[in-house]
Amino acid sequence: TEMSKKGADKGGKEKETANLYKELAALRPSADFDPSSDDYEKAIKVCNKLLNLDAHDATAYHCKIVAMVQAGKFEDCIKQLLNNKFELDLQFEDAYCHYRLNDPHKAMKILDGVINPQVKHNELRAQVLYRLEQYENCFTVYRDIIRSSDDKYETERKTNLSAVTAQLADKSKMVVDETDTFEQRYNAGCNYAAVGDFEKAEKVLVQAEKAARNFLEEDEAGEDEILEETGIIRVQLGFVMQKQGRDKEAQTIYNQVLKNKPSDIGLVAVANNNLLTINKDQNIFDSKKRIKAATVEGLELKLTSSQRGAIARNNALLAMFTAQVDLCKELVSSLDSSTIPDKDLIIAGALSKAGKHSEAVSTLMTSPNVDPVTLLTCGQILLTAGQVEQATTTLAKMSPDWLYRVGVLSSLVTLYLAKDNRQAAAELLKAAVEWNKKSGSAKSGVASMATVWRKTAEFHLKSGEAQVAAESLEELQKLEPGLSTLAQLVLAYARFDLTKALAVSKKLPAFTSGSVDVDTLESGSWAMGAKQFKKTPRPGGEKTPKTGTDDTMLVNKKKKQKKKKRLPKNYNPNADPDPERWLPKRERTGLKYMPGYRKPRKDKRKAEKFTGAQGTDQGKSETYDYSNKIAGVKEAANKQASPAPEPAPGPRLQQKGPGRAQNKKKKGGKNKF
Repeated sequence: TEMSKKGADKGGKEKETANLYKELAALRPSADFDPSSDDYEKAIKVCNKLLNLDAHDATAYHCKIVAMVQAGKFEDCIKQLLNNKFELDLQFEDAYCHYRLNDPHKAMKILDGVINPQVKHNELRAQVLYRLEQYENCFTVYRDIIRSSDDKYETERKTNLSAVTAQLADKSKMVVDETDTFEQRYNAGCNYAAVGDFEKAEKVLVQAEKAARNFLEEDEAGEDEILEETGIIRVQLGFVMQKQGRDKEAQTIYNQVLKNKPSDIGLVAVANNNLLTINKDQNIFDSKKRIKAATVEGLELKLTSSQRGAIARNNALLAMFTAQVDLCKELVSSLDSSTIPDKDLIIAGALSKAGKHSEAVSTLMTSPNVDPVTLLTCGQILLTAGQVEQATTTLAKMSPDWLYRVGVLSSLVTLYLAKDNRQAAAELLKAAVEWNKKSGSAKSGVASMATVWRKTAEFHLKSGEAQVAAESLEELQKLEPGLSTLAQLVLAYARFDLTKALAVSKKLPAFTSGSVDVDTLESGSWAMGAKQFKKTPRPGGEKTPKTGTDDTMLVNKKKKQKKKKRLPKNYNPNADPDPERWLPKRERTGLKYMPGYRKPRKDKRKAEKFTGAQGTDQGKSETYDYSNKIAGVKEAANKQASPAPEPAPGPRLQQKGPGRAQNKKKKGGKNKF
């Protein structure tokens, strides 16, 4: 009976195991079927049941590991692999889990231990190398895979290869011919942008955006999904426009992309950083918001080290523009000196913005590498602080190949002349001429010394050093032969060596009567203007005849047409015009309520006119008071005796305001006049 029970148990296990494998196979009926994450969760449970039935089932264990990888349970998968008791090659799964857990160094170590790598191992190696930013090695691996394989994943591999070449920024390795998908078009645009061909990059990116929109519309994607997918293309397009100097267009694109609130934090960071660079030292409040969005957590997995370094540098520059010295020093200390060599310049800029010019100069001068750019920056800071003497001393410390360049040399000469130190300026120009003669930099065109020699010669001629001026003009004549230089050289020789002056003057073209306009020379307008040399004839002297007054030289001038006088519509030539027509209507004599006249507004602030004592009958008091009537009769009699009115003052003599006589309104009627 015991043996029959064991046989029954064994048969039951085999039957249950077979059923479980059937259930496992049903989760992926064919190789083309793509199971969901729930299907992989079910597969893990089925594999656990199989392992409970038989702990030594290697197939069930292998299926469980693959299902855990596909379900995204990478940490649990690594724990299972540590307890691996089976003789299975699971190095690929182990390396992939470490890669997905953002440990590319561990993944690469595991892949290096694979003895006979397959295609899947090499593809994972290429992905890990890309994450480690070893683009040259990554390019080599992808190129070998594409050459040695021929399957349905060729398009994806070429797309990844074009992404690698975009990071290499090498014209000889660019992959821009593949345009089967919009991803490949986008990568081609990035390749062109990486090598500086921004016009071609813009055209390709516009095509990539159209291709992406068409593809997604055919796939029945919504507008929000289309904007989400094409956001990265549009931000790259904005970058290309910005590099071409079209900041306004780029700013519009960045704002449109951010308005759609993309889910990719890397895309948001790049767009905000580019907007920050457009603001520069303006709109600081907006720049602070941008840098906050560009420095969120989690960007280590979304951006390359160069992109993160650029954002960190912009953050330090923003602190510099706002004169936050302590914050700027803190941010600069976290920057990588190997990729960002101008850390000291940023700190000096912050100190200069804060008004600490001496500290800024000392910071730069005590740095390990005091190069010409550092000295130029120190000179600029000192000039900003008004310390001209220290600025000239600092600029004079530069090496000759920088000191005797046109810009630096002219700046130093200007500073010396501003301090009225002509001797120092003359010595500097002499040294510049001597150094350029010895070094031969003028022949190679390094410093463009033609301008320097001409200005040096003019300076020495004015200061009386004709011999030094002649040396400069000789070099200038060798470099750029010309008649004007030759004429100046004759003038310079004439001051100290007449023999040389005569010899050189023979090289000038011979004078002919028609080669010079005598009238132009005599007018003097070629030098200081015609007004400065206009002669006034002496009283009683002969008048100089004007040139070109013959009848043959006369030209009929066009007569100016007189403008027709415009008269008012109601103009009457028989009536005299109103003498008060130039006065404002409110100041003219006459009735105040005529049409067109402004009606005076009642001043509500004035107190009411006193109309009589309180408690009396106003009507009766006026009726029985004959004093007013007698005064009125006398006034009327006086008017009849002297009917001639006084002459009215002119319209310009009338005064504005309350002092002017007011015309009383006639009582009765309907404002007739």
